[in-house]
Amino acid sequence: MESIIVDTSAIVFAAQNGKDIFSSIEEGMPGCEIVVSTGIVEELERIAGSRSDNRKAAKLALGLITRHKIKMLKGGTDVDKWIADESSKRRWSVCTNDIGLKKELKKRKVEVLSASGNGILR
Repeated sequence: MESIIVDTSAIVFAAQNGKDIFSSIEEGMPGCEIVVSTGIVEELERIAGSRSDNRKAAKLALGLITRHKIKMLKGGTDVDKWIADESSKRRWSVCTNDIGLKKELKKRKVEVLSASGNGILR
């Protein structure tokens, strides 16, 4: 089974645009296992509890993780490092809108997808 790690940046971007990133992945990549880390959930919780403009999107994202029963793996506090290490070790794809992380993943020859405003993965 193919797996994909979804990063905080893609989750929040999609939620800001009224899109459910997990539904988009399920529709575009049927049978794909969607994975987040505990670090990603912690980032979303911090954003949801802050005064950030992204707090509503983060709250929505946390609800979507629960609703879709997304697989959660234990990850460290350096989320980008965890994503880069796990995806290259396990040969998993990554969905992120983080430019720095994209560059690192491409160096490691990891397949990278991004969320767009219309919910389509590219």
